[in-house]
Amino acid sequence: MTEQASNDENPATGDLDGEVELIAAERLIFFSDAVVAIAITLLALTLTPPLLGENATNRDVLAALWTSGRRLEYIAFLVSFMVIANHWRSHHRLFRYVSRLDERLVTLNLLWLLMIVLTPFASRLVSGNGGFGVRFGLYAGVQLVTLTSFLLMSRHIKRHALLRPHAPPPTTDSDDASILTVAALFAVSIPFAFIPAVGQWAFVFWIVSGPAARARRRLRERPQPRAR
Repeated sequence: MTEQASNDENPATGDLDGEVELIAAERLIFFSDAVVAIAITLLALTLTPPLLGENATNRDVLAALWTSGRRLEYIAFLVSFMVIANHWRSHHRLFRYVSRLDERLVTLNLLWLLMIVLTPFASRLVSGNGGFGVRFGLYAGVQLVTLTSFLLMSRHIKRHALLRPHAPPPTTDSDDASILTVAALFAVSIPFAFIPAVGQWAFVFWIVSGPAARARRRLRERPQPRAR
């Protein structure tokens, strides 16, 4: 008896396989959520309180909390928190209707998680002193790989029909174009950070990445004029 005939005689087998695949996909999502939660927790652990004597006054505490070095530390923490939160929101939307996995998707997701876990370390490094190009480049590189792995997951899910039946696509072409825009600006910022005298302005590429991505989306979604 052939395998096809066996499945025809026992239609529940197909339902069971689908249920097993769905459980595997849900396990991957739960695991990814847990890793993201740990990464955000590690971000908070990088914040160190000032070391002051027992006789420190309120003014001493405020002054120690607001030194130039600590301001950079706080900014890096807030930026990285928002970065990880946005990555998680995108990941949540991407996997919302995923019903089965394959080896390539699991590998890409692990690469994405590796970058998420590295973000707290890169955040602490970028707020340090000296060697700005290397510190900045490492942080930007982590975000670039995160965005690239996410884009590859999105395209793989759509091309290999890993979604539930009749589910809408997790991302649109406009979404992919926006991600590519942000990734391109992060990529350009890395060599710019090594240019003497102006390297500190490399942060501008990160600041404009959001407006540039939205502008790219509006441009792609603009109705095209009909040909006469």
